Amino acid sequence: MSQALEKILPLSFRNYVSNIPVYQYYKGYLSYRNAYKDKTKAIYVVGSPEHDNLGDHAITYAQMNFLRKAFPDYTLIEIVANRLMHNMKCLEEFCSPEDIFVLQGGGNFGIEYFREEEVRRKIISEFPNNKIIVFPQTIYFGDTELGRAEFKKTQDLYGSHKDLTLVAREATSYEIMKAGFRNNAVLLTPDIVMSLDITDPPKERHGALLCIRADKESIFSEQDKKVIQEYTSKHYSTTTFTDTCILRPVSLEDRDHELNTLWNQFKEAEVVITDRLHGMIFAAITSTPCIALGNYNYKVVGSYEWIKHLGYVKFTNDVKHIPALLEELKTIQRPRYNNEFSFQHYSQIIESMASSSAREPASSIVTA
Repeated sequence: MSQALEKILPLSFRNYVSNIPVYQYYKGYLSYRNAYKDKTKAIYVVGSPEHDNLGDHAITYAQMNFLRKAFPDYTLIEIVANRLMHNMKCLEEFCSPEDIFVLQGGGNFGIEYFREEEVRRKIISEFPNNKIIVFPQTIYFGDTELGRAEFKKTQDLYGSHKDLTLVAREATSYEIMKAGFRNNAVLLTPDIVMSLDITDPPKERHGALLCIRADKESIFSEQDKKVIQEYTSKHYSTTTFTDTCILRPVSLEDRDHELNTLWNQFKEAEVVITDRLHGMIFAAITSTPCIALGNYNYKVVGSYEWIKHLGYVKFTNDVKHIPALLEELKTIQRPRYNNEFSFQHYSQIIESMASSSAREPASSIVTA
């Protein structure tokens, strides 16, 4: 719509039109084509969030940081999940065979967050000749009729792609992917956020910080949560609360600010108790003592295996164990995160992506 036309049309009609896929397809082309046409080789990072979950935003932040260092000769083009259709005509026109698609990592490989699965299916079906890699994911379709049916659709589509690599972020997902996707390469690495180290600059620490989820993934009752708070009140002068879901959309422009605000909360706590996967990981990468609790599936306990050697992150599914763990964590002096353990695992991702690429000088980042 031209600006003059937009002014005379009712807002409800403009909203209706803006949600029509054909309109998004051509409108997006006019908006984003300049970002595409000047590229040489590109890595398209597809499926990044604008919702309220800072764990997912941290994944995108870490992915971009990782790719920028590992592939400095590629143009990085980030494509938000909600704007995939806006970018489709640009991808169809400007995508070349040496370009690579990186699909967002996380815990959305299944039917619980199906929009993200639809984004993956769209890219995998539309670009059969490009290298595609799904960054570290937890897979969970569930043992239901719907889950089994959608898993079969995913298996069939993914298995038909000739150059698709799946990366699991914990051992259970790795075994499921290895058994279910025999035509695809499957790797096992930590969640990509573990590649970050946010310890510096350190902050003065006071009290306990609780980061306990209130959504469908929680396995703890309200009474359990009260008991956890009573435990921290006995051990620390203050108990504060936070969440990795901040109940408001987060734009790309606000991502760094919101992440640093939350990371600073962790850096100012003497201890964190959390059942959020990225609550546990944020504690690890900010060198904050932490008690991690399980959720409805295996992603927290499975990811804990990567960092249990740190010593200052503990895991339990029994709230009765929390007092003893709090006492144990108090004996650890000045813990310090070291992310070097993760590099040997992430090198698999670099090798997989580089296997279909030839380096040439160039470097830039674009958001579309």
